[in-house]
Amino acid sequence: MGAQTLAVPVRRVSWPRSDWVLPVVLALIAQADVWPPASYNLGHLVGPAPVVSVLYVVTALALVWRKRSPVAVLAFVVSVDAVEYLSFGAPEGLGSLLPTVVAFYAVGRYAGTSAVTVAAPLALLGIAVHELTDPVFTLTGSNAVFYAVVAGAWPLGHAFRRRAEHTDQLQARTVELAAQRDRLAEVTASAERARIARELHDIVGHGLSVTVLQLAGATALLDNDRVEQAREQLASTEHTARQTLTEMRRLLGLLDEGDDPMLAPQPGLAQLDELVEATRRAGAQITMQVTGNPAPLPPSLDLTGYRVLQEALTNVLKHARPPVCTVRIVHEPDALALEVCDAGRTATPATTAGRGLAGMRERITVFGGILNTDVTATGGFRLCARLPVVER
Repeated sequence: MGAQTLAVPVRRVSWPRSDWVLPVVLALIAQADVWPPASYNLGHLVGPAPVVSVLYVVTALALVWRKRSPVAVLAFVVSVDAVEYLSFGAPEGLGSLLPTVVAFYAVGRYAGTSAVTVAAPLALLGIAVHELTDPVFTLTGSNAVFYAVVAGAWPLGHAFRRRAEHTDQLQARTVELAAQRDRLAEVTASAERARIARELHDIVGHGLSVTVLQLAGATALLDNDRVEQAREQLASTEHTARQTLTEMRRLLGLLDEGDDPMLAPQPGLAQLDELVEATRRAGAQITMQVTGNPAPLPPSLDLTGYRVLQEALTNVLKHARPPVCTVRIVHEPDALALEVCDAGRTATPATTAGRGLAGMRERITVFGGILNTDVTATGGFRLCARLPVVER
């Protein structure tokens, strides 16, 4: 058996590189207060240079944790500085100023507002220890600038914190609005697909049903050697098929062009006679009854009335035996009432919810209308629809 290598999991702590950049830069800047000759030094050095240099590096590198534990980092920087000041005396320069300023800023930027009640006394304590142990301290304008820089660090950090929170809120709101937009687009697309499906069903379903029944009739005529009548039936079938194909091409063409199919010229009750005649040629016996005073209807309502009657007559052809029906249209002052009742034994129960009845119900519901279906006493099927007319 060969030697096996046992993999021991090692926990690795990865620090974001961006958190190291500022501390390293400050540590290098602080060395300018330690090693150059006094004539080139911005402040004055107190204590052993190697020790002060190490303490400057320690306080600068502690800022790596300024985002995670800002108050603790400030307390650490102030404590290290206080030990240095009390041990050797307080130097002046960037090495003793910048870590405290950055740590106090970090409290305002990354900690809660209440953290200032702890951070402010810590910063004040660090300043007090520094001034009390500075061998060359004099209250001058430069000191006032130093105090102002330290005091302004927290408000500046707090202002950036508020700005970041506001930006996060705007981004969250943007994401939320984008999600709402996507949901609305999805709902709109779903409704559009349903509407197009209804249109295709009404156009293709009715046309193919009439075509199939006309072909069946022509076949029966040919079987009985009634050639001339069969020719007439086939001619009627060709007309119906071409009309259906034209309607389907029109609808698909509008979809390819990105237009709204509902804005194109649509059939209405004015074309009802053609629909009834085509259904009669397919073998149905239809009695028409129109009452009331017809008035101009809104285009969408006119189309809906036509599609409802088209679907009802298609169902008569497909299911009624024999396909005999009565169509009643009542023009009421504030509504359009439609009824299609067949006298045959329907092969499909009235409770069956196919795409045709579902599509009719959806169309009618849009206008606040009512659709009722039931079986008559003789076994036929009756469909009643009432569409409110809210616009003349």
